[in-house]
Amino acid sequence: MKVVARPIDAIVVFKSTGHPLPYKFKYTDQYGESREIYVGKILYIDERRLAGVDMLVYECQSTVDDADTRYQLKYFIPSCKWQLYKI
Repeated sequence: MKVVARPIDAIVVFKSTGHPLPYKFKYTDQYGESREIYVGKILYIDERRLAGVDMLVYECQSTVDDADTRYQLKYFIPSCKWQLYKI
């Protein structure tokens, strides 16, 4: 996986687990095109603290361009922002 660290717009679902679960997200790739990806599977969720910032890291898998692709999404709890970290 390659680190891209791009901000994303995400649609999430809140269930009784307490964590927001991403449903789909949109980002702009390196060519300037807007891409929309539906989250196929959430493989695991990890709670982390980096430099005093609490975050949730989601390891996910989806079908992108007819290939199964793994990627990481980060949710920064204090600022309520999402980031596509690796793809």
